[in-house]
Amino acid sequence: MRMVVKYAKQDRVKYISHLDLMRTLHRALRRAEIPVAFSQGYNPQPRVAFAPPLPVGMTSQGEYMDVMLASDMGPEDFCLRMNSVLPQGIAMLKAVVIDESLPSLMSMVERALYSISLKDPGQGFEDALKDFLAQTDITIIKSGKRGERLVNIRPMIYHLEIVGREEGRVIMEAMLSAGSKESLNPEQMIRSLLEFVGIEGDPCCFADIHRLDMFLYRGNAWVTPLELGRG
Repeated sequence: MRMVVKYAKQDRVKYISHLDLMRTLHRALRRAEIPVAFSQGYNPQPRVAFAPPLPVGMTSQGEYMDVMLASDMGPEDFCLRMNSVLPQGIAMLKAVVIDESLPSLMSMVERALYSISLKDPGQGFEDALKDFLAQTDITIIKSGKRGERLVNIRPMIYHLEIVGREEGRVIMEAMLSAGSKESLNPEQMIRSLLEFVGIEGDPCCFADIHRLDMFLYRGNAWVTPLELGRG
């Protein structure tokens, strides 16, 4: 049995790394006595995989793990048992059983939706945002295993709009690339946006970023991983 599980990473744990988060979840699977299947071979490993990781410093209600089970169990029971042993700040939200033949979540997920709470840059920001998005080339420097390279992130921004204001902050929603093929860290986009409107500084000082969900393209539509569930 293969199960996809949606979970939240809340404010209390937003500064732990993805590696530490994986260790915590693996430990919780053991403590909750979840019947996780193991790989074959000399050094068997639990068959647990994850969707594209969340950058450190962000919160989320749309994280996903992919678990292969050695025996059947109900999705509700899975979440209940996991939540009974998980530390505060990590919570299983929903689980569904999916077809075992489907590709990995990492290879299927292509987009992520974020809510961004930004210190209000002031009058004229709406027009500046329109001008920012009207550009065909928004170039940043990305660092990787092969060193630094120039990347045009404009094609990775599918949607960005202001959805409200509250207590001196602008609330925006952004749909960005997120996957194994290409991925855009929201902080990189925010840094470019702030530079465009003439504000310098670390995006962490100006914005709170919350991932709402992830999406993959299947059956001529963009769906969440939970929508892969049988029935």
